[in-house]
Amino acid sequence: MKFLSIIVLGLLASTAFAAPMISEVVYVEAPTDTDKDGKLDLIYVSISRPASDKKLSSIYSISPYALGGTDGPMHEVDMDILPQDEKLAKGFSSYKGFMNLMRKSLKDYKTTPEFNAPKYAQVRAHSVGTGNSTGCPTVGDMSETLAAKSVIDWLNGRARAFGENGKEVKADWANGKVGITGTSYDGTLPIMVATTGVEGLKAIVPIAAISSWYDYYRANGLVVNPGGYIGEDADVLGLYIARRGACKKELQIITDTMGRENGDFTPFWQDRDYVKYVKNIKAATFIIHGQSDWNVKQKHAISLWENLEGVAPRRMFLHRGGHGSTYSHGVPAKLQAWFDHFLEDEENGIETGPQVEVELPDGTLVTQNQWPHEDSEVHKFYFSKTGMLTTTVGTISKMKIIDSGKTQKMDSLINKPTDINSARLAFLSSPLESAQLLSGTPKVNLSFAVLNRKAANLSVAVVEYDKNGKGKIITRGWADAQNYRDFSIGELLVPAQNYEISFNLEPKEYRFAKGSRVGVVIASTDYDFTLRPKSGTEIEFVLDENSSIELGLHP
Repeated sequence: MKFLSIIVLGLLASTAFAAPMISEVVYVEAPTDTDKDGKLDLIYVSISRPASDKKLSSIYSISPYALGGTDGPMHEVDMDILPQDEKLAKGFSSYKGFMNLMRKSLKDYKTTPEFNAPKYAQVRAHSVGTGNSTGCPTVGDMSETLAAKSVIDWLNGRARAFGENGKEVKADWANGKVGITGTSYDGTLPIMVATTGVEGLKAIVPIAAISSWYDYYRANGLVVNPGGYIGEDADVLGLYIARRGACKKELQIITDTMGRENGDFTPFWQDRDYVKYVKNIKAATFIIHGQSDWNVKQKHAISLWENLEGVAPRRMFLHRGGHGSTYSHGVPAKLQAWFDHFLEDEENGIETGPQVEVELPDGTLVTQNQWPHEDSEVHKFYFSKTGMLTTTVGTISKMKIIDSGKTQKMDSLINKPTDINSARLAFLSSPLESAQLLSGTPKVNLSFAVLNRKAANLSVAVVEYDKNGKGKIITRGWADAQNYRDFSIGELLVPAQNYEISFNLEPKEYRFAKGSRVGVVIASTDYDFTLRPKSGTEIEFVLDENSSIELGLHP
């Protein structure tokens, strides 16, 4: 997945060793045969634990990146027309230096935080089909989940493991209590394992983690890029993490079934959606995510948080940074306390007080009991032909844009919102009389017709315009116009026929300054995230009661 801009996890300082350390390597037998060789997959596990008469709790991490990765091509994103317009064949582009960028930043990435060493055993594994483990990577499905789960089963005496000499090894030093943590893909695996409800898993800390692979590579029926990784998809990631030259047949299956001819929520993505299994989680879950993370977008954290309500203990810290964790506001100590409480039964107060903390861009920390903020109220603003956001529906009118996605980025489309720009529509609020906290998931409602094509990108950004008119994108979102009825399956549009669509933008908590204006910019192609068809797609928007945006705000 990604290493760029990941903050090194080394969050929790180790204390001086109180006892000699014991190191060993075992291969845990998984219940899977992902390479179809007739042998059960073996998961490579290295263990470092203090010599102790007391049985130990374990901090477990599992990574597909332990031994680096394999170069591969990216998918083409520049094209004449969108593939779902004419059902064009998909294909790869040439290698663009992407993997070298990943490898260059490997030195800055640490998969395992060092928790209080005398207290815990550190258990590190290579994900199935990667590193020194056998099998083939499956990029997020149940086989990968069960393989990762098998290590916890071994720590609880329910699975077998073998030493490098081939003899069976038992975890007779373990008390069976396990916590899992990691960042990015390494943070996704804890969620995957936790959704099985496996006994012995007491706590997880998913950092910048994926809760649904669909929301990583797709959005509301549309093929999208993870921020900064143009043309990546599940098969590109699978090739990167697989052992060099291995699993070609298995990786081809991923290419053939994931589909880039559209962004529909197909069985491939349904099999990699963990949100629907959150009800099975028993482990206390502490979510860490960056509000400026456009790689693993914040929706992943919010979806997990919302679905954990009433299911398991939960806590969430949303920091102002990007893809990774943070040292600010005592986060390392809080993570330590989370594991100490749920693995060692220490009464340290980590479950008392507000369980949601949000760091705003200026470093201010907002503590709240809920997400969205409990004091926020949803306000609906309509798009008017005067270019204003209004609280009442104005005169019904029509406005047209012509897509210029290959030549203008969204960062330029938001400039000079009161000027005419055929590639976008811009709507502004009146200057704010007081600061307003945006909190929640904005929802946009559009009434539109694609005049000259059977498909179109739809991209929307919420923007703050300061007193000088300079704009800054606060959040954004995308949808496939063909999925106006159902994000699971799209349908060819009839040119010039009117349709209505509603979709969510990425969640956000952000404080708009007094005197600034809230802006909404509507465009077609978002150069940094969507596929880029040739310019010229014409979209007409009807400004009526079905054209609005819903924002959660409070002073």
